[in-house]
Amino acid sequence: MIKKTSTLLTICVITMGSSSFEKHAGDGARFAPSRPQIRTVVIDPGHGGFDPGTHGLISKEKNVALSISLRLGKALQQEFPELKIVYTRTTDIMPGNKPTLPEGIRYRAELANRSHGDLFLCIHCNSDGHDPGKYAVQRLLRYKTVGRGRRKRQVPVYATTWVKNTTVGTATYIWKADRNLPKGDAINQRQGLGENAKADNAAFDMTSPEAKMRAQLYEKKYFANSALLGTLVQNEFVRSGRRSEGVVQRQVGIGVLQATGMPSVLIETGYLTNKEEELYLNSKKGQNQIVNDIVNAFRQYKARLDGKQKHGEKQKH
Repeated sequence: MIKKTSTLLTICVITMGSSSFEKHAGDGARFAPSRPQIRTVVIDPGHGGFDPGTHGLISKEKNVALSISLRLGKALQQEFPELKIVYTRTTDIMPGNKPTLPEGIRYRAELANRSHGDLFLCIHCNSDGHDPGKYAVQRLLRYKTVGRGRRKRQVPVYATTWVKNTTVGTATYIWKADRNLPKGDAINQRQGLGENAKADNAAFDMTSPEAKMRAQLYEKKYFANSALLGTLVQNEFVRSGRRSEGVVQRQVGIGVLQATGMPSVLIETGYLTNKEEELYLNSKKGQNQIVNDIVNAFRQYKARLDGKQKHGEKQKH
């Protein structure tokens, strides 16, 4: 679960994605790239181990996120056998068996960069800040006088009402593109982790103005692609009858999005604090629907980047 402190990203028309990877001939014809743009997908089940995340009446976020993530990886592998799927964890542990949360977050991002991920999918569940199921709300009724003499004073009298937690919905978080380049360092780190990293770094200073400029260009491209995928995911959720809170930009608070040098999204799959949505998130049917929606969005995203789908054209599935 990620606290919501950012503004909603409104995306009306996204024309980036495929345009970043297409070559234009003199007569205006377009040619698809020679190889797939997405070869490695990193799936990050939120929380884990000593970090349970949020909780509902019957479940913890770390367990629900892991179950959905494993189903997602299996579904992607079945439809796209050429993909390499990398998990940050496959059991109930803090990724890397790290002893602290900051170290665990750092490990997730470093693993993604080390694996040359082309896409980072982080799976979470949400909370609205109230107790799951229902929560108490106090309402001031009146004041009454207590005590005598100097001890005499007015004290409030409250009535307690139990309110059902009705908040439901999904959201996708992305890292906000910024001239301060907080994600640019991760981009340069990932670029320098290839087989010829030592030779490349000797010829091209990763701290030079040229490297920073390159990182800034990549950051903008990755922002555009993250926004594209985030929008496609939310569109699929809406088609399935889910309530969408849209695509939200974040500039603080989500370390894995900042530190991964690739397009990265964090998907809030629903609210564990809502009794009915928690049951949906824990059910086989609900998890399969969530996975199916994400795979449908990924299919469109991949086709767009590979030049097999034009902007505005819906892929059949």
